[in-house]
Amino acid sequence: MAITTDAGIRHQRMAGFGVTHNAYVYENRGDILPPLLRQEAIEFVYGQVGINLGNLEMSLLESPGSYGERDNDNDDPFQIDWGGFQTLRSDAIKEAIVDPAEPLGFTDYFLAQKVNVRWDSPWLANLRAVDYERFLDEIAEQAAAALIYWRETYGYDPQLLMLFNEPLSGNRELDGGSAREITDIIKRVGRRLRDEGFAGVKFIVPSEETVELTLNTASTILSDPEARQYVGVLGYHPYPYHSPYANLLNILNQAGQGTPKEAAVAQRGRLRDLAAQYEIPLWMTEVSHGNLDPLTFDSLRGRAIHIHDELVYADAAAYFGMLNMWDLVSQREHFGNDSLLATEGHIALIDQEQGLVYPTGMGYAIGHYARWVRPGAVRIEAASGDPLVLVSAFFHEDAGQIVWVLVNNADSPRRLEIDLNGLEISGQISGEWSTAEAPWQPLSPFAPVDGGRLVLTVPPLSVISLSAPTR
Repeated sequence: MAITTDAGIRHQRMAGFGVTHNAYVYENRGDILPPLLRQEAIEFVYGQVGINLGNLEMSLLESPGSYGERDNDNDDPFQIDWGGFQTLRSDAIKEAIVDPAEPLGFTDYFLAQKVNVRWDSPWLANLRAVDYERFLDEIAEQAAAALIYWRETYGYDPQLLMLFNEPLSGNRELDGGSAREITDIIKRVGRRLRDEGFAGVKFIVPSEETVELTLNTASTILSDPEARQYVGVLGYHPYPYHSPYANLLNILNQAGQGTPKEAAVAQRGRLRDLAAQYEIPLWMTEVSHGNLDPLTFDSLRGRAIHIHDELVYADAAAYFGMLNMWDLVSQREHFGNDSLLATEGHIALIDQEQGLVYPTGMGYAIGHYARWVRPGAVRIEAASGDPLVLVSAFFHEDAGQIVWVLVNNADSPRRLEIDLNGLEISGQISGEWSTAEAPWQPLSPFAPVDGGRLVLTVPPLSVISLSAPTR
């Protein structure tokens, strides 16, 4: 079965692979993860999977004390009263996640000071109704306070800030708002941050619940020249939960059978074209609720297919799972049940009672890309002669290395012959593969044949990563 690769046809430059990062240190509870389990989970998420990107859930809470005391710090949005801001989340995530994960390669994180009139700042909704201009200035104050705190406390120089997460859909964190209001917020926050000395920071927006809704909101934002200058990344989600790329059974039975939903592919093409029009990277910034056991190989293969399709159909420069980790205590407190091992989308699951960390299919699937495809690699053209065998290819120009990730969705082995145009392999090919028997099994190194072709037989229902030096 022929696979062609053409290094002369280049697509997006990869930013990497990420998730939303939580600390699991709670008000009045402290750290709910035992130290050894936290250490094991961090080693898997950041050291083994290779997560390098993501939003830190570190938002400063505008409150003089507890969550129940949420309120405006004062009546002047241009005068920050630090006594009116709680910094627990920032301090916890810096100490409990960033500090131990940075040495493992977690270096491209960004802050998430999100506008939320439903939960963190319900007083903003009332202010919006009576004084819209001050409403905008108070949001800008929150963003400025967060960046100033991280700059002055941790010496952090931000390049990206996540302002929204499903603002008009899904979570509805800007409940009652509009795309025009989002555009006004972007402009007001952008100006304030420039005034505070943050000359280079840009925003990740809008990360709506669906591709179509992201298209609608993003089109309004980008049509405004002033707002557009502050946009650094277009983020999107692939929901609702029953959609072709949120539900794992849909992925396996549609894209996994060589018949992706045409409407879903077309939507991603339109979003890709919108991002390309303004030369703004496109990131898929969240997915969960796959409705399959997250510890199974079906979960791994399904998410590997999903990653392939977002990278190929949308030219997504980053792919995010849901959370860095999730645990039994949080499951009970948030959902009132013990169904920890039914939560899909997270990288690691932690059972405090059993003293176990469970690596997930999502983690292994992302690892098939993130362990081999480093930030800065360019996706190059690759095509498969079999609709059941998916292929994506990446070129690290600085290192002279090419990487392929393949998904064999056939229930029989496939003998692959991979041709490479525009580059020449200069050494042995290494790699790893996953099957239902075991994930991430090392592949015995082998040499190319006949002037540079790769020839290998891959198992049925498998995911394979290959890497080769070039000259």
